[in-house]
Amino acid sequence: MPSFVRMAQDYDKIFREVLKDIFPVIAQKVLGIAGGQYKPLPVDLQYTSEREADQVWEVTPDAGDPFVLHCELQTGNDKGMLPRMLLYYGFLYYRKRLLIRQYVVYVGRDPVGMTHVLEAENMAFAYHLVDLKTFPYQTFLASDRTQEVVLAVLADFAGEPAALVAEKIIARLETLSQGKLELSQRTLQLVRLAVLRNLGTTIYNIAQKMALNIDIREDALFQEGKLEGKLEGKEELREETALNMLKKGMDVELISEIMNLPVERITQLKQQVEAGQ
Repeated sequence: MPSFVRMAQDYDKIFREVLKDIFPVIAQKVLGIAGGQYKPLPVDLQYTSEREADQVWEVTPDAGDPFVLHCELQTGNDKGMLPRMLLYYGFLYYRKRLLIRQYVVYVGRDPVGMTHVLEAENMAFAYHLVDLKTFPYQTFLASDRTQEVVLAVLADFAGEPAALVAEKIIARLETLSQGKLELSQRTLQLVRLAVLRNLGTTIYNIAQKMALNIDIREDALFQEGKLEGKLEGKEELREETALNMLKKGMDVELISEIMNLPVERITQLKQQVEAGQ
């Protein structure tokens, strides 16, 4: 399996782990969904062998009719997001016959730039697009749930030094964690997510300085070169992999970090992709 596919799957796994028990809280805080009863629905809405929905819930609000809440976490600007969400809408409506509310929460580094509205003959379709960088990191840091605190690294630092914010996040995790096992687990998730903000090494070094016992070298993302931006092999192979990553909608800076290639070169490759070369 290509490394860029494994990486996307790794991030999907992290977000599912982080959101498993707290998604209803995140839905209310980030998506503006009113409180009510949340029932998880199967996410095996596969239309290819590699696609399944991230978060699908049946929500019964305190007031109003039940609806299906579908949310995707996106690390890059995916040009195919609109038709993909339309397909999910069709599957979900066919299965449940309920109102469908769809959201894409963007956690990438580049400015969000996905099309989310479709107007065609005899139909109009749209999903909600939310950029997590527009939320102050304190929104998540103040939580009493360690899974939610981890998400602070993806939010807006408002000009505060990254190292200072990182120390606050780790200190909060240390306060809330029920033992060293949970603290190590959350800190490892934090380091992995921090790569999306080019802060993986910063977070890791602070964790080491605070004598937290995590060994990122055994982590799959680290082995793929996500932290240090190192990848074995010839430059031609790295550029070919970078092209495939661009076609998957991943952002330029993240590819540059992973493949250890200059941003300028990735930008040139992106122009080739957009030109259809």
